[in-house]
Amino acid sequence: MTQHLKAVYEHGVFRPLEPVRLEEHQEVTLVLETAEDDAAETKPIWEVAEDLVRDIPTDALDSVPVDGAAQHDHYLYGAPKRD
Repeated sequence: MTQHLKAVYEHGVFRPLEPVRLEEHQEVTLVLETAEDDAAETKPIWEVAEDLVRDIPTDALDSVPVDGAAQHDHYLYGAPKRD
């Protein structure tokens, strides 16, 4: 289950700003995003694209067609390939 919630860090403890649906002592993984990170992080689009594909296995990337832009109707809708 994934929940997105805001919290405040006070005295070494994260305090949720809204109710949390968790069992007592349930272990979770926190991914921290701060407001300062959002404002300061303006990357060029090619760096954003690199970040998105970084964790995709090489064999999966190798199976992507190289003519996808030119033949998009074929890959999206099953139309015959254009010459």
